[in-house]
Amino acid sequence: MAVANARRLFVDANIWIAWGQGFAKAEATTLTELINHGLVKLVSTDLTLMEIAKRFRNNDIAALDPLIKADLKHAARQYLQLEIPGFDRDKLRVQIFNHHLQKVKLAMFSQFQAEVRSIDNVKPSHVLEQYTHGTGLFGPSGKKDQFPDAFIFAAVSGDVSAEKPLIVWSQDGDFAIACEESGHITRVTSMPQLLDALGIKREDDAIQELFDSQPELFLTALQEELMGYSIDADDVPDANVELLEVLDVISINVTSVYRAGEGEGKYIGFGKCEVRAQVEFNHPDWDSAIYDSEDKVLIPLHSVEGETELDLGPYSFTFLADIVDGQVAQIHECDMKERWGLRGSLLQDRGYF
Repeated sequence: MAVANARRLFVDANIWIAWGQGFAKAEATTLTELINHGLVKLVSTDLTLMEIAKRFRNNDIAALDPLIKADLKHAARQYLQLEIPGFDRDKLRVQIFNHHLQKVKLAMFSQFQAEVRSIDNVKPSHVLEQYTHGTGLFGPSGKKDQFPDAFIFAAVSGDVSAEKPLIVWSQDGDFAIACEESGHITRVTSMPQLLDALGIKREDDAIQELFDSQPELFLTALQEELMGYSIDADDVPDANVELLEVLDVISINVTSVYRAGEGEGKYIGFGKCEVRAQVEFNHPDWDSAIYDSEDKVLIPLHSVEGETELDLGPYSFTFLADIVDGQVAQIHECDMKERWGLRGSLLQDRGYF
């Protein structure tokens, strides 16, 4: 398909942020395929790129925060006789932001071939009029914090027409109102909805059954994905649980599969998975804790630690698959869609050891 006939697509910042630094998730890879085959033309804004870089910067600062606190410097000097150099926090934030902004720009231009528009071309009076009348991104509530999104939406939708329709991929409910008010704009909230909007048909049940009947094919890819996740214990307060290894894929339930490129080869799938994992844990020994009647709290005197197996899931996830001669050759780029991480029960009937 010629690029001139490609459907224009705007992807909201939160979608990019969910894909993580480097944009290497299955959905991002599929978007690249759609762009390379001329099915979509990505449209974005300079402010969107800044929002993505800002979130990545904030995540890095949160991870580095313990290293730049005065308490750590004092402890290092007292116990290790080490002098940790001082940090200019504001300068560090600026440098990390600039680093991420350059990486985001490079990905947008080289990998996603995006047309990046400047919000400087949006008339402030246009956005202020929407704010005054509670239309567009402001909706009935007219929240002031919608101003950045209002400028972004105006920048990407200003030239929309019957000949130049736009797809907006966003899970932000405020975008829904603005899209409904604007003609020739289709809003989607997920990759399956995007593929449907592009007229890309789902594969038949036979393809889905290839995956459901062979859960072991997902073991390596799920191991690579899950090693970076924290696990919250449902039944033990203040427990620290670290995943050591994915032992088994208990079940795979693929709900939809789409061809991600031309001809037989690469597919993107969506579904749910359940795994059994080996974990390491430690937590306060609540069984031997004493009760503080004054503060009305339990005070643990000891801790419990060890290893056990946990069943995790089912969780929503996406994946890429290579199919050759009607057989699954490889599963890769699994991407968990659980916003709040993984959860499991330490007290399930397997016991500690």
